[in-house]
Amino acid sequence: MRHAQPEATRPSFESMHLESEDRFRVMADSAPVMIWVSGPDRQFEWFNKTWLDFTGRSAEQERGSGWFEEVHPEDLERCIGIWHASFEARQPFSMDFRLRRHDGTQRWVLMHGVPRHASDGSFHGYTGSCVDIHERKELEERLAERTRALRLADRRKDEFLSMLAHDLRNPLGPIANATAILKMMESQTPAIAPVRQIVERQLEQLRRVIGDMRDVTRITQAKVELHCERLLVADLVRDAVASAQPQIDTRGHRLNIQLDDAPLVVSGDASRLTQALSHLLCNAAKFTPMPGTIEVFTTVRGPQVSIHVKDHGQGISHDFLPHVFEPFAQENQSTPRTNNGLGVGLTIARRLAQMHGGDITAESGGRNEGAEFVLSLPLCEAGDAPHGAAGDQPAKESAESAA
Repeated sequence: MRHAQPEATRPSFESMHLESEDRFRVMADSAPVMIWVSGPDRQFEWFNKTWLDFTGRSAEQERGSGWFEEVHPEDLERCIGIWHASFEARQPFSMDFRLRRHDGTQRWVLMHGVPRHASDGSFHGYTGSCVDIHERKELEERLAERTRALRLADRRKDEFLSMLAHDLRNPLGPIANATAILKMMESQTPAIAPVRQIVERQLEQLRRVIGDMRDVTRITQAKVELHCERLLVADLVRDAVASAQPQIDTRGHRLNIQLDDAPLVVSGDASRLTQALSHLLCNAAKFTPMPGTIEVFTTVRGPQVSIHVKDHGQGISHDFLPHVFEPFAQENQSTPRTNNGLGVGLTIARRLAQMHGGDITAESGGRNEGAEFVLSLPLCEAGDAPHGAAGDQPAKESAESAA
């Protein structure tokens, strides 16, 4: 038969509670974070050793609202406001502020607090922690300052390009007039013809560069206004091919076009979508060894139509592929430039596609594996084809051209 434990040796509830509290204090004092406890009267009752070592003050100095004396004056009002609002709502809170360390320096800290409730649901105050985040805060501020500086530099770059493009356009008119005069003089002086042709080619190159400079600044600054209408994809391909044909022919490439049987209709600005697709065709012509083949075909997946421009040229390295649409990004900067432009054509094309609710993606197996650019656009709902569209022609088209 088990005998009852003598009353004198049976542990009392009070002693067990005190032992549990002592264990908590030992663990809390050895914790690497600052820990605090408040009562239901909004007054702070206890701070662990880590907190007291940080501030260099005694527990008596910190209790109640004493710890507010260590908060930076610029952060004090905000801290008190968050503390009182959270206390009234009995809700957890988190706030960062500067707290004076024992050596007098102000350090950024992050404080968390959660309400304490007894088993019967009564509110007993708050318990919380505080960690030093000074280095992290300084890093965030440096990153924010760096971001502001980069945005300012980017804005100034756009302003410079816009101004430069405007100023460079002024000489184009007189140069064009001069080439027209030279052309009229060729009948009497045939030797002028090669000179005039050189000037005209370089003039056209200059026009393209200036146009790209103006477009990339206007598009990135959202200054382009779209005039949308219902358009046949076949018409967009036809107009883009007509625009890019001189570059395709100059390099002796063959163009193979395969379009969908059905008349695919999209909504957009005809000139801008033609411009985007033309950039893809010119890019393919530029980076395909002469002579080569460029394929253009369409696919439909769900509510989108995709126009594929595929070449079998030099391809894109895996390292450069994620950056191919970035403005002014060009692979192989160490190699001599051969009229490759500013490196903004793909940037312009993708931004224009995105303005139409679509996108352009790029794929490549790597160097010398060719590249494929896909312009995707949302299809219009079923309806009549646009008036004046090339609907009388067969929608499926196969064409080859060579210089």
